[in-house]
Amino acid sequence: MKTLYYCMGGGLGHITRFTAFCRTFAIRPFIITGCEQVRTGKLAVQAEETMLPDAADIASKASFAAWVAGVIKSCRPDKLIIDAFPGGILGELCGLAQLQEIECEYLARILDLAAYEKRLAGSLPQFQKIYRLERLGENQEKWLTVLNSPIEDLTLFYGLADVPTAKLPDNFWLIIHSGSDEELRQLWLFARQTAELAGVTPAFVIVSPGPAPDFLPPEAMHFDVYPADALIARACRVFSAAGFNIMQQMRLSSAKHDVMPMPRALDDQFLRHQFWREKGLNQGGGQR
Repeated sequence: MKTLYYCMGGGLGHITRFTAFCRTFAIRPFIITGCEQVRTGKLAVQAEETMLPDAADIASKASFAAWVAGVIKSCRPDKLIIDAFPGGILGELCGLAQLQEIECEYLARILDLAAYEKRLAGSLPQFQKIYRLERLGENQEKWLTVLNSPIEDLTLFYGLADVPTAKLPDNFWLIIHSGSDEELRQLWLFARQTAELAGVTPAFVIVSPGPAPDFLPPEAMHFDVYPADALIARACRVFSAAGFNIMQQMRLSSAKHDVMPMPRALDDQFLRHQFWREKGLNQGGGQR
């Protein structure tokens, strides 16, 4: 079966989830992505073929719908897997005639549903299956029910990639983020304040794309590595935003995870953080 994986979205989150999904199901599909690191060749993905729309292709919903239709016509997939956005990131998959003859599946993570529905016009694809990847908000659960498709809970397998780095300090605290320098600075201040309140002076290791930002002191070790699984596993504490993938990767190590949710256009990190805190309290241990 020839599979096409729709993987549009900013940052590295969608690509990380793509990799985890492919590892979980042992597949190597075709992929549609707009990830800049993939476009520049900095990041390689294990795909049969990578389709990258350019700025003109995604200039409007209509132009992107035409581009996606062309991709489907050229690669002739039997199945389309749609990550995060069931109608496409712009709503371009709504009413797309080329999807009527293709088996469609949807990977559901938390959406800012009120914001996302403003992008939709027309009917969503008919899904043969919906994979629910995490606990969803009440409104999104009701919205999924209306789609009238089988829903299956799925936990992705992230594995452990041992990325070589310099010798790491003992008992280090890790700050990991792929967003803006300003967001990284907020996490840095959060981690420093946490250390001060605890009366400790840990060694800090920071993972983020690009060069080390100016606000980091010389003694803080900075790495531009992806993935950072080995660093996450070795860290005594991990500071991050509340993105889907890092929350999944840390779900079995939540006691050492400190989370600062960040605003996103189509994700609700604050709701995910609320669920994370509730889970910790219900298990008898308060979350930081």
